Amino acid sequence: MKEMIPMEHKCPHCGAVLPEESSFCPHCAQSLRTREAAPVPAHLWRKGLKWVLALAIVAAAVLVGWALLHEPPTGLPAGETTPVVFQEDEDGMVTVTPEYLEEFFPTLTCIDFGTTTKTSDNIDDYLVDSFQMATLVSSRGAESAVGERGMYSAGSDSNNRVALLIFDGNTHLMGYFIGSPTSLGDGKWQMDVVNCDYDFTPLYEAELAAFEGSWEDDFSTYIPPEEIPSSGAVWFLKGYNTGRGPVLREDDAQIYALWHTLHSPELERQCREIERLEESLPREDRWMCYLLLDQDYNLLGYTILDYQGNGG
Repeated sequence: MKEMIPMEHKCPHCGAVLPEESSFCPHCAQSLRTREAAPVPAHLWRKGLKWVLALAIVAAAVLVGWALLHEPPTGLPAGETTPVVFQEDEDGMVTVTPEYLEEFFPTLTCIDFGTTTKTSDNIDDYLVDSFQMATLVSSRGAESAVGERGMYSAGSDSNNRVALLIFDGNTHLMGYFIGSPTSLGDGKWQMDVVNCDYDFTPLYEAELAAFEGSWEDDFSTYIPPEEIPSSGAVWFLKGYNTGRGPVLREDDAQIYALWHTLHSPELERQCREIERLEESLPREDRWMCYLLLDQDYNLLGYTILDYQGNGG
């Protein structure tokens, strides 16, 4: 009868020959048992999935935000674009004037330009906020914002969102740019202006009718400057540098602008703390109208101030 020879195998760590039943290598002190991966507990798996979903949502929000900053509104059919390049000055400011834009749009009559916090995809939302609309409503369609210009600080924030509206008639929009200008380097910024053919007469007529129907109620309570501290005012809205005196006039463009903001979804975003009122006084030859609101953004009344904070 043949003698049984014990089965042997080698240590996978050092190569030493060991009996088959060995679970430990005495030569290198390593375990010979195979380690199996432990299953992930269900509650940990679900927690990990939640984190993945949360990161996906954040990524999607970032992409949407980027698109809103760089894409034109879709509320108006897109047309061909005209690239317009602006040069910032030594202070990092970009000035937009009708005289410069006439080189690209010879038939323009006026423009409206400024920074905006709006992310709407409807061009009407930018039109009703414009100085052109305020001028039209206050003059009953007889005047437009001729000579209007604007500027923004390109150097301080390259993601500044701006709104440029180009008109070739009182109620006719011929071009627009909504979004963040593209940096070309060396202080040059490009706006790709969308060419369009948009008659917004119905929008103007609707704004005029609404304004005439309610503005007197909103401006019925005058609060003298000396009574502002005791009025309960916590917030204020400021008008334009268009007032010629301490008298409330419905043909003053700032009255429509204040009325529109008071009734818009942008109200809370546009309000400023009452403590900052002195920082928002008009220039020396103008009077400015202000709406005063309580802590819940309810209208208390209006006041009109000169550059020194005095009333009429």
